[in-house]
Amino acid sequence: MPKKNLILGVTALAVAVTGMAAPSFAAREKLTPEQRAERMIQRLDSDKDQKVSLAEFKAQITTNFKTFDTNGDGQISADEMNAKREAFRDARKAWKEAKDKTGAERETALAKLKEVHPAMLPGLRPKAFKRVDTDGNGSLSTSEVASAAEAMFKRHDKNGDGVIDAADFTKKI
Repeated sequence: MPKKNLILGVTALAVAVTGMAAPSFAAREKLTPEQRAERMIQRLDSDKDQKVSLAEFKAQITTNFKTFDTNGDGQISADEMNAKREAFRDARKAWKEAKDKTGAERETALAKLKEVHPAMLPGLRPKAFKRVDTDGNGSLSTSEVASAAEAMFKRHDKNGDGVIDAADFTKKI
């Protein structure tokens, strides 16, 4: 009889621990496409009408372009792009290392991570950089990025109504 109680007790404890751990695992799941779309719309929707127009999209791309163009020459070189990615990798590594430290150190690392986080920009990834660099000169001009941004916008505007909104991300049956 005591063995049976012990087994029941251990089983009940295992079920309880599993139930408490499940929410933490669920919180780590990747965002659904709809959740990612909602975040994108919130980030880009400057007039807060729950829609992103081409003008709003291009305005954000222009702002992002300036953060990558560190020497201000109107071109983003591969070196400037790589420097931005490397700064982000270093900040992310520092933030991960600061997770076990005091609150102030952790907050400083998080602030640095947010500061250097690369913003959305066509050509951010190395393969995409080559594709956006249509003249093949090894750097991205404002016109190349604007052209790629317009194509990106059109891909996101699935229903072709001229804005990116929730309707562009709903699943069609």
